[in-house]
Amino acid sequence: MGYMVELNTLLRPPESFDFSSLTPGSSHTVTLDRERAFPLHIAVLVVDKEWNFYGYAKADNLEVVSGKTTITFEMLTVFSAEETMLYRSKFLEAAKKTGEV
Repeated sequence: MGYMVELNTLLRPPESFDFSSLTPGSSHTVTLDRERAFPLHIAVLVVDKEWNFYGYAKADNLEVVSGKTTITFEMLTVFSAEETMLYRSKFLEAAKKTGEV
């Protein structure tokens, strides 16, 4: 018998999230569909559904209840427009090779 949990290495808040609120040091709590696992207290990339990367955050708290995951994270860095484009292009190049996109 097993238990299905999605292991995430990228943090993608819901579409309704206000990405313009991301500033270094800001703290945010989001609830995601499905049960997920995230690494805690290490840098993870924050991304939207269009594969735009916003910067690095660290997950401080994670709670999985009734098929949903609530995560509290702190932004560590926020990317410039140029950095966002570079991360997006390099990720898409690599992810096409692995079948992620």
